[in-house]
Formats: sequence, C-alpha cells, structure tokens
Amino acid sequence: MTIDKDRIVASIERSLKFYEYELTVPLTNFIFRTPLHWNVMLIIALATFKDEYVTSFQDICKSIPSKVGSKSSIQSIIENGIQEGFIFKAPLIKDMRIKSLTLTDKAKKDFEAWLKADAETYTPLALSAPF
Repeated sequence: MTIDKDRIVASIERSLKFYEYELTVPLTNFIFRTPLHWNVMLIIALATFKDEYVTSFQDICKSIPSKVGSKSSIQSIIENGIQEGFIFKAPLIKDMRIKSLTLTDKAKKDFEAWLKADAETYTPLALSAPF
C-alpha cells in the first residue's frame, strides 16, 4: 500500500512551514548546525528526560564514533551549548570529577515544544502509512 500523492504534498507543505518555526527557536538552530550537534544534543536530552540516566563528556565520546565527531569537536559543541544557555554542567554526587550534562530549564521547555510541533507536523502522514 502506498501513500497517496495528496498526503505526500500536504506533508511536504507542513514540513516547510515547520522549518520556518524551527528557524525562530535558538535551540533548534543549535541542534541542527551539524549531524554531530544533533547527536550530542539528543544524548544530553535523553539524560534530561530519562530517569536515572546520566551522561557526561566521556559518555558522549564513547557513544559517538570518532569518524562522526572527534573528542575536541564534541567538547566544543558542549562548551558552546553551555555558553549559549542550552546545556547545564554539574558535578556528579558519586564522583565530583565527572560532570553530568543536561538541558537547561529553558532548553528543556523549547525541546518539549519542538517535539510537540514535530509530532503534529508528521502524525497525519504516519497515520496513513502501512506499518
């Protein structure tokens, strides 16, 4: 079963409108700078929203293959994210030498709003897909 042409066109139009929205949100501008930004920020978002999941610079470096991004590039993204107010870094209680990374409260709210808008954009197409 294929998706009809009208649904595809409608989805593309919603995507273009959604892109206009994404350009207005500093967090999404940061996340979409490069594929490496995307990966780093998703790992940090997971640590923000998933109970008992913690991540650090070291964890992120282990999760992302070196051919995708070097440790220095990952470090740079984290530092820029901290400076731009998207990432919060705090020492772990168990080991104060390790710094956990989470989204700031503002970035968390923006991420939640972006996910909701993303779901609204693509749900009609997904509902018509034959899974």
